Amino acid sequence: MKLKQLIHKIFSQARDTSFHAEYWDGEVIHYGPVAEPEFTVAFGSERRMRNLLDNVKLKIGEAYVAGELEVRGDLQRFVRLAHVLDVDAMALSLSEKLSVAVMVLRQRNSLGKSKQNIVRHYDISNDFYKLWLDDDLVYSCGYFRSSDDDLHRAQAQKMAHLCAKLRLSPGARVLDVGCGWGGLAMYAARYHAVEVTGITLSEQQHIEATRRVASRQLGAAVDIRIQDYRQLRPIRPFDRWVSVGMFEHVGKGFIDEYVRCITRQLRPGGLGVLHTMGRMAEGEMSPWLNKYIFPGLYLPSLAEIVDTLGRHGFNVIDVENLRMHYGLTLDRWVERFEGKAGAIRNMFDEAFVRMWRLYLHSCAAAFKYGYANLWQITFTNGLVNDLPLTRDFLYTAAPPLSAQSPPGEARGTSSLGLG
Repeated sequence: MKLKQLIHKIFSQARDTSFHAEYWDGEVIHYGPVAEPEFTVAFGSERRMRNLLDNVKLKIGEAYVAGELEVRGDLQRFVRLAHVLDVDAMALSLSEKLSVAVMVLRQRNSLGKSKQNIVRHYDISNDFYKLWLDDDLVYSCGYFRSSDDDLHRAQAQKMAHLCAKLRLSPGARVLDVGCGWGGLAMYAARYHAVEVTGITLSEQQHIEATRRVASRQLGAAVDIRIQDYRQLRPIRPFDRWVSVGMFEHVGKGFIDEYVRCITRQLRPGGLGVLHTMGRMAEGEMSPWLNKYIFPGLYLPSLAEIVDTLGRHGFNVIDVENLRMHYGLTLDRWVERFEGKAGAIRNMFDEAFVRMWRLYLHSCAAAFKYGYANLWQITFTNGLVNDLPLTRDFLYTAAPPLSAQSPPGEARGTSSLGLG
């Protein structure tokens, strides 16, 4: 089948999306149920587009970043097509399957490789992330009490939501695995008077988090370290354990080791919350995301996580899916990113802007229309019988709206309620 006929066959499946396709020979074809297009996809030369057939999931992103494929209009609705159209006709060739397998093997999150993978994404530049994240530099799913919440409010509500699930009380010792720029660690220390140890593999995050901890006079309560989770062996286990947006970087082959590490990090009767992206069933990752955005990324299935926790003596007490919350978070990031696109272009180049624009829209589409979920999984180390019988305690008070509030502001309180 000729390339144009193949693309036309796939696009003709569109039932609830209307768009135009501008082919390399000048022909424009309309697809979808209504006349007004949501976007127009313009293909470059036939020779360049033919390369897509080898590995469409990788090369369509490369074509967009290179400007060989242009999307005018709603980019997220274009990306959505990958989740609603049957593209099996563009299955990987044998050589491309081998190429992807080799790439995944090289990115495997071993003790030596994990730091290299993290550096590729998180050490781009603190100034870059400051342009479009919220004031607390929280780079994970927000928590929306209303779809009208702005990004800063949603991230503060997420930190309060996590702290409520952790049931913190003054003096509790908390471990934050993958602490990022320290937003949650500082929030918990300020409003719940706990002691937090945060670990990261990013040099840039460590520098900025350490600076922020000092500037907010939280040095006695928050300790930020550069350390791999496998190398952390506390003198005595922590009362609470939390990890937000880091588990995705563990990798399928290291899930068991990751959970085994929690057994020595969290005391018997202690409580933990794992906040992670994932999917309902196991599946392959996007080769484009793995190659250009998140080397070593793996989204585990819910079954993989829960089964492994159970085998190591942990008891899952609550699972909350915040899938649409992440869709809303990504929409906020897209808006802020586009507002700073000029500055980002000056900092890097046009290809970088297009790459990150596609990444953010692709993730938003995956949460709204595709396979991606966001779970907060609460668990205890062993059986604990004096937990609240309902979730009412999570919704009783409005949270403080920043980890940056001035010293001396009243801290929130909650009952530890465990052990």
